Amino acid sequence: MAVSWSGAKQGDCVLDLCCGSGDLAFLLSEKVGSNGKVIGLDFSKEQLSIASSRQRLLAKACYNNIEWVEGDAMYLPFSDTSFDAITMGYGLRNVVDKRMAMQEIFRVLKPGIHPKIN
Repeated sequence: MAVSWSGAKQGDCVLDLCCGSGDLAFLLSEKVGSNGKVIGLDFSKEQLSIASSRQRLLAKACYNNIEWVEGDAMYLPFSDTSFDAITMGYGLRNVVDKRMAMQEIFRVLKPGIHPKIN
């Protein structure tokens, strides 16, 4: 449902925050296809290692469009307006400053995708 609700479509550049072992990132990859791009971001090197191993093991052609990035949801290492869609499974519950994380999400989303926040 999260992937469907994200609005991601073929060719989009999407971000899966707090991606863990990559479940949503893999589904997003199938949705955006080989012409799209998926970034899976997590603070845990161990989880990213698992995701990367799964990517190699599953070896679907569209999974080549996934990049794993170590980072903090409150300080996203991406330029403004970089992504067409963003998902976050269960990660928000673990973020210390939820408002800051949401501001970062809105910052890196492309215009017209979301309402303005105060």
